[in-house]
Amino acid sequence: MATLQKIRNRAGLLIAVIGVALLAFIMGDLLTSGNTFLRKYQDKAFVVDGEIISTQQYFDRVSEWEDFQKMISNENSLDENATSQIRDIVYQQMVKERLLDLQSKKLGLTVSKEELNDLVHGETISPLLQQLPLFVNPETGVFDKSSLIGFLSTINTDEAELSPEQIPMVRQYRATWLFIENLIKYQRLEEKYGNLLSSAVMVNDVEAETAFAHSQESADIMYAVQNYYSIPDSVASVTDAEIKSYYNENQHMFKTQNPLAKVTYFAKEVVPSDEDFAEVEALTPEVHEKLLTSTNVATVVSDYSDVPYSDVYISPKLMTVDERSFVESAQISDVYGPFRDGDSFKLYKYIGKTVAPDSVKVRMIAIPEGMPNDSLVTSIIDSIYTIINNGEDFADVANQLDPRSNGGELGWVREIDLAQAGSDVAQKIFSIPVGTVTRLELPGQQTLVYVEEKTAPITKYKLAIVNMPVIVSDKTQNNIDNELNQFVSDPNIKTKFTELAQEKGYSVVPSTMISSTDHLLGQMPGSRQIVNWVMNEKEGAIKKFDLSKSRVIARIDKLIPAGFAPLSEVSNDIRSILLRDKKAETVIADLESKNLSTLQDYSAAMDTDIDSVRFVDFNTQNITNLGYEPVLNAYAAYAPLNSVVGPFKGNAGVFVINVFNRDKSEDEYDAKQQKATMQSNNLYRLQSQAVEVLKEKMKVVDNRYKFY
Repeated sequence: MATLQKIRNRAGLLIAVIGVALLAFIMGDLLTSGNTFLRKYQDKAFVVDGEIISTQQYFDRVSEWEDFQKMISNENSLDENATSQIRDIVYQQMVKERLLDLQSKKLGLTVSKEELNDLVHGETISPLLQQLPLFVNPETGVFDKSSLIGFLSTINTDEAELSPEQIPMVRQYRATWLFIENLIKYQRLEEKYGNLLSSAVMVNDVEAETAFAHSQESADIMYAVQNYYSIPDSVASVTDAEIKSYYNENQHMFKTQNPLAKVTYFAKEVVPSDEDFAEVEALTPEVHEKLLTSTNVATVVSDYSDVPYSDVYISPKLMTVDERSFVESAQISDVYGPFRDGDSFKLYKYIGKTVAPDSVKVRMIAIPEGMPNDSLVTSIIDSIYTIINNGEDFADVANQLDPRSNGGELGWVREIDLAQAGSDVAQKIFSIPVGTVTRLELPGQQTLVYVEEKTAPITKYKLAIVNMPVIVSDKTQNNIDNELNQFVSDPNIKTKFTELAQEKGYSVVPSTMISSTDHLLGQMPGSRQIVNWVMNEKEGAIKKFDLSKSRVIARIDKLIPAGFAPLSEVSNDIRSILLRDKKAETVIADLESKNLSTLQDYSAAMDTDIDSVRFVDFNTQNITNLGYEPVLNAYAAYAPLNSVVGPFKGNAGVFVINVFNRDKSEDEYDAKQQKATMQSNNLYRLQSQAVEVLKEKMKVVDNRYKFY
């Protein structure tokens, strides 16, 4: 009993000990498996209405788009610009899908399987399918339903019926189709949502009649304008109080969706040094001697040139001025050079001259080698050859073997177009008489070649070209890097970045505003990494970046988070707006005080010429030589004829005008058609605006800059 009482007396202490032990256990768990949870919480490529889209989800979709783009463009790789565009497209599409999902669920909008099937197989094919190159007839340039049916038939083929080589291709096609189907679904859902919105905004009779009337009447205007840029800033002053007042009243104009930053930077191009040029130039006498004496120029070209030797005759039209001048004045076996051409040294050797057609029009039937028995390929080629020689049309036979071959047509080809197939291929094809079929073995396949036509013979030349590029040596790169590393390590660099850079002769770009969504800094290839660094670092940070053709040193001057831009960053823009308005007030007051009556008088007072513009109506968005001037649209419609109107403020300057003519169309008003046109315009506008409004309301946050 005494022991039990002691335990009771110390219960509080025991609870505390147990609590500490449990806390240690929990903290230990958080420090291990909890890291995964923390990383998952931080891994937000972007957020839509609280839903987190991870970088894995985002980059998986990017990969899908890249694969799709490669397929439809028939390219093996994409350049930096294409990849950047795809990343933005994927982001916009994924955001739109989630916005549509959320809105459609509330409104009861769906795209059923039957509806999706009808968009693929029915009478009204999805517009997206009709635009895809996969299903467009290359000859007509329009959608070909048979191509779509053939594609669908391929992806529905049982893999048991496919060869091992065909299975990966069919699986890729299936993945592509799922990707396309998803796009079709959301395109249709967006269309339904847009129709619902536009149906809620009706066009009334008065609106339709007024819009039609405005479209039917255009005016010819004479005008004089005093542009704001011609008026000195000293005519008016703008106070800080006025700037602040304008900012407070129009703060919505200065809202940014993404973080911004100000960056000062300079770039040093990585180019070959004089020493690099001297090193290559020292080799040129040796190359010259070998070109003169060697009986195998292909070997010399291969050893020293970055451009392979083409053992073909080419037309003078395909030569550079230097090449053409050389062959037209030299003797066979002559060597010209070395001479410097940009970042290369070049030498030419004149190999030969001939008179032959520049181009031949060719059709081809090819049977791939590698079947279980290559003799079967030979047997097939022999059979086809016999059939054609017995009178069958070559194009008809080619189409029977492959309906997509367009009769086996390769079109017009030159010798240089055939050079990659082998040095003797061009010679053999160009030697085939017109109207003759010839067997020809190419790498990996046996072919039948039919020459339909040849151009008239011309003089052609064979030339060996040695192009010796001067590349940046490791030593040159190291010297550049060492120079810039020393600059970055200067103890005064943070406070005197620009001054120190200019002392070294670097061209500094000061206080450049960039956004987290910018793909490049200053249009420099590969510079997205700099934008990414800026958006994830602190103000004042300085770093050197190694781009493929340059080195960049950047300093972060200021970071501006998403939201309302601070007054300090927009004050200059506001000052320009207010100064423009004050210039207009001053000029208008000055002109009105002179009691001028003619356009010529106003023109003389403004020290400007009289000009004219025709066919301006109420809806003209871009007036010739003036741009967007809505006040002129209004006067074009309503100002009295042959009267001087003004002065009044425009976007570009102060105007005085005279509407000297109006033309009215005799088109008959069709209320139904006019309303339909306006409703269609509403649909387009509402669809685009609705997405932006929803992004605002659902608090879409783009964090992609944190990850790439």
